[in-house]
Amino acid sequence: MALVKEIKKNSSYTTVKFTIGEQEAPSASSVLLLGDFNDWQRNNSTSQMKKEGNTFVKKVKLENGKRYEFRYLSEDNGWFNDSAADAYTASPFEGIENGVVDLSAIPTKKKAVKKVKKDDLKKIEGVGPKLSSILIENGIETFEKLSNAPIFILEGIIKEAGPRFRMHKPGTWPQQAKLAQDGKWEELKQLQDMLDGGK
Repeated sequence: MALVKEIKKNSSYTTVKFTIGEQEAPSASSVLLLGDFNDWQRNNSTSQMKKEGNTFVKKVKLENGKRYEFRYLSEDNGWFNDSAADAYTASPFEGIENGVVDLSAIPTKKKAVKKVKKDDLKKIEGVGPKLSSILIENGIETFEKLSNAPIFILEGIIKEAGPRFRMHKPGTWPQQAKLAQDGKWEELKQLQDMLDGGK
């Protein structure tokens, strides 16, 4: 028996080749590989092992950074474990252990973090450099997010920022941000000309 792990650099997955000899699973026609990676389903296309000469082989692509439990099921040999498993762990059935494929030590490929393009929130009447930074710290870094922010949320952010900011009234900020988001700068200017510090 053997577990061969084909690890590709900078990949999120490892291809594991499960191999058992015919003498270890003396089944004339069928050996199934069952585990939590195929939900232990016998009628699943991922469970049927391929017979190659005197061996049964199955390759399975598994996600790195995890441990997987598995066992084999032969038509005439019943359930059995792989002697080359990385480890063994108790199954839900008393006295029975499952084999383990351990990929927990293989690092997962880090997903690229999509950078959010920040808007210049200082274009909103009533939002200065410091308040702009505070809004960004609270996850409001674009005109779109500001336009959709409930007033009570904005008021809560201002309150948490401290006494020096409590004079600010964010009632028109979402309206202004919507105009900025839509590129309606002339309309925004007309609105701001009627405001006093954003109020």
